[in-house]
Amino acid sequence: MIARTSHRSFLHRFLWPGMALLALAALAACSPRQGKAPHKSKPIKANAEVSASASLGPFDAHINALAFAPVNPVPWEGRLVVALATGGLKSVDVEGQEDSSWSGAAFSALAIVPGYNLRGLNVSLLLGVDGAGAVRSFIVDDVRGQLVEAPVQGLPAQGASTVCAMSDAKGPPRFLIGMADKSVALWSLNDTGGAQLAARKETAGKLAVPLGHCAYAGGFWVAMGAKGGLMKLSVTDKVRLQGGIESAPGDVQSLVAHGKRLVLVSDAAAGVVRVYDAALKPLYALSAPKALSTPGAAVPGAMATSAHSFGGSGFSAGLLAVADDSTNRIALIVLDTVPLSAKKPQS
Repeated sequence: MIARTSHRSFLHRFLWPGMALLALAALAACSPRQGKAPHKSKPIKANAEVSASASLGPFDAHINALAFAPVNPVPWEGRLVVALATGGLKSVDVEGQEDSSWSGAAFSALAIVPGYNLRGLNVSLLLGVDGAGAVRSFIVDDVRGQLVEAPVQGLPAQGASTVCAMSDAKGPPRFLIGMADKSVALWSLNDTGGAQLAARKETAGKLAVPLGHCAYAGGFWVAMGAKGGLMKLSVTDKVRLQGGIESAPGDVQSLVAHGKRLVLVSDAAAGVVRVYDAALKPLYALSAPKALSTPGAAVPGAMATSAHSFGGSGFSAGLLAVADDSTNRIALIVLDTVPLSAKKPQS
């Protein structure tokens, strides 16, 4: 077994003398400047409950953002990266054991592209937006879950509002980055053989409002305006608004459950996660109450999803992570327990 200290030293020897490879391709957009204006969504009357399979924490402070770093060859080595309001990042496994931490700025958004080969080192590429609006880049190494800051040339140094990752991109890692000036761009991270990875802007556009959160939804993007409003975006040759509905601000994620694409929005005030279909049609309100001795998520906040296995029969179908803003804990929900629909209460 390699000692953690010696592995950390190996990472620094490997990365800093001639680093290259960190992923950022930015995609973040959501606002009604292009396409149809958002319409009012119908109240969600149907309700469903789901039980958490595990609960991580509590953490020392409010959880700002989450991102999964799965490891395909060895599923049980997958991690969850946690950004705390007091600053810094933590890399924990699905049992809540901390593998690594990074001390520094507080991040409002995180995005990961896993399964990246960085000149022979298997890593996840992590991008985060700090309090100054700078997009910062890291790697999470697959073997020990170590967090190492990794330089990328060309990323926005200020003014960013959110970042999300393109999970099924072929070619270089791609990320969507939203800016406070309402612009949105898709970025790719490229290894040109130099000491740093190079970020290249591929597609850009302007929206009517800045983005607060975003997520890739397999062929399109979903995003939340900084002050609310759920949007569906196309980012190909240019940024296009495909539709939108009114929504209170909250984190937004997308997942596939039982073969169907779902869009999730956390609603802390209502204590639920609101679930929509791929056309942003409201389906139901999902709650995760305490189940026996496993805490749930009474006040849903930051979320993350991954379709990758995290080991064993329990976590092999992928996971949804939901932070509970009332306890600073994280509920882990198996994806195939998320229902496609729910019954409306009888009047």
